[in-house]
Parts: sequence; structure tokens; C-alpha cells
Amino acid sequence: MRTDFGDVVVGVNPEASGFDANLIEVTTVAEDERGTFDMATPLRAFGAKMVDIIELQGTSQFSGSDTMREMMIGEKATAELRRIERFAKEAFGG
Repeated sequence: MRTDFGDVVVGVNPEASGFDANLIEVTTVAEDERGTFDMATPLRAFGAKMVDIIELQGTSQFSGSDTMREMMIGEKATAELRRIERFAKEAFGG
């Protein structure tokens, strides 16, 4: 993931559901690992992908209306993007 502060790696926890707090893990990229990644997605372009990840991991534990579920997915995606950005800012001293 390419942020304004530096590149980070975002992994998905395969055991987590879409709304779990531990859905993603964010780490820094070690210098010797940089060449192992084929691409870096800009954080600004990751919003739709984050929604897809949430939906793929499942939201069945939410029992509200479809409209409310869609709103919750949007809020979760936004929160995760902010968390990625905060992590990068703290990791790279931004």
C-alpha cells in the first residue's frame, strides 16, 4: 500500500469476519523485501477494494437491515483506511 508517508503491507486475516477489529494487519516493508512486491496500490485507490474485502470476509453476524449493513460496510472501510494511514504516519514519522 502506498501512503503519503511510506509503503506498508496490508494483510487480511483469513479467520476474521468483515466487521472484526482484526480484519487486517498492517506492517512496514523491510528494505530487502521491497523487490518482492509486484505492485503498490495507492491508499486513495484502495477504498473499493476494502469494501470488497469486508464483503468477502463476511458480514453475516450483522442482523440489521440491508441499508444499515451497507452503511456499516462503508464506515468499516473508511475506518480501516484511516488506520492504515495512521500506522504509516507513525511508522515513518510523518
